[in-house]
Amino acid sequence: MRAGKGLYYMLAIIFLMMACDTSKHELEIKTTNAVNTEENAMINCILENLLNEVEYNILSINTGIETKQDSFPKVKVSYSNSLNTTQSIIVDYGINYQLDYLGHEKKGKINTTISGEYTKANCIQIIHFEEFYFNNLKISGSIDLETLPFSESNNLRFSITYRDIKFESEAGQTYTVNGSKTKEWIEGFDTDNPWDDQFFISGTIFGVNSEKREYNAEILTPLLISRACEFITQGEINFSVENEQCIYNYGNGKCDNKGFFTRNEKTTNFEFGRYEFRYSK
Repeated sequence: MRAGKGLYYMLAIIFLMMACDTSKHELEIKTTNAVNTEENAMINCILENLLNEVEYNILSINTGIETKQDSFPKVKVSYSNSLNTTQSIIVDYGINYQLDYLGHEKKGKINTTISGEYTKANCIQIIHFEEFYFNNLKISGSIDLETLPFSESNNLRFSITYRDIKFESEAGQTYTVNGSKTKEWIEGFDTDNPWDDQFFISGTIFGVNSEKREYNAEILTPLLISRACEFITQGEINFSVENEQCIYNYGNGKCDNKGFFTRNEKTTNFEFGRYEFRYSK
């Protein structure tokens, strides 16, 4: 069903890496609004990038105990022929920064255990990070996924639980994430082209931002995720930081870092980054 995706994926990596600007400060966050939607918009994009990477490697598994790639990241697979036996998948970028297919700098490991068949209900997946960095952000904590029964539209679905996820910058700023989401695979499941895969994301996350302020983010309109785009392309979130609140939107479906938010009946455009938290005042 998905067997031919590996070749498409490898070819696309070559072209995308050639086209990407890898400057660490290409999209720094320059926040002017009090609610600071920029950080939350960035964090959601990073979380989806990580889940997409793990999912691709799980769906590319064949059989045996092996390293799937000679280039970065190295993917080590260890499992049994029994679908009821726990398997392990290690995505290893090594101890030095390497570029992923979208031009992000990564190092360290993403470790995953999976019990059951990924596309069957009740399959459990547990992801944790080992000295893992996404550009200059160190990521720790764990993510649990469970495969749910197919939707009424016959789409594959997953429940996602974030457990004490922490992003830490080189300057010591942190951003924490807890909460749960639901993921629905709406396009591309039955094709061999990974770049037509699209997903709807719903749910709520909460935590403490880099300014040490508590936040809550409830998805009002499902976030649209494309495996071919590093940004969330559309969707709406009710976002609050302490006693301040707004509704922010990822835009009109374009693959870019531009959105807008509405606060006190005023709509304002904003841009979010990939690498930095809000600058110190």
